[in-house]
Amino acid sequence: MIRALSALALICWGGTAHARRLALDPENRVHVGAALTDSASFGIIGGLDSRLTRLLYVDIGGFVSPIPLPDDIAPVSDQGRDFVFLRHGLYVAPGLRVPHRQPAAFQWDLTGRAGFGAVWSNDVHPDNTTLPTERYELEATPALLAGAEALVRKDAVGVKLSARGYLFRPYSQFEKADLVLLRPQYLAEVFYQW
Repeated sequence: MIRALSALALICWGGTAHARRLALDPENRVHVGAALTDSASFGIIGGLDSRLTRLLYVDIGGFVSPIPLPDDIAPVSDQGRDFVFLRHGLYVAPGLRVPHRQPAAFQWDLTGRAGFGAVWSNDVHPDNTTLPTERYELEATPALLAGAEALVRKDAVGVKLSARGYLFRPYSQFEKADLVLLRPQYLAEVFYQW
């Protein structure tokens, strides 16, 4: 009986218990680099990647292809889908980091990403009706994306290599229908982490 009363007194009038977990470093990374989009467009990509949890990161950014497509661009076939080229985009891509041990000299990570965004594509079919001042029709559409990336970091700087696929539905004047397209993008970037 005395033990039960002592335990009850300890529970009711005892001090507060504090359970703590060590805080995570924020790990914000600003990144910029080169992009090969749709195997035809070279461009620039940039953004901010931030850690939410130990395994979950979110990347917000965009890419642009400032170099115009050549006048003599030749699609591989006469289907409407081969005349559409991915040019620019904005995206939000959460990522799941593959857990692993880090070596002492440098750090490396593998991350799988899936997300959404908006993309701009050029339809270069010669039968398209465009304004006299336009060479190609530029169309904005929503998109889904998925991909993977690998990065290596020494202190606060590092490099990141990525491959992604963008799924979007532009309208083709030639086909007179929406096309469901999956276009690849390959990235090489440098980043700074704080």
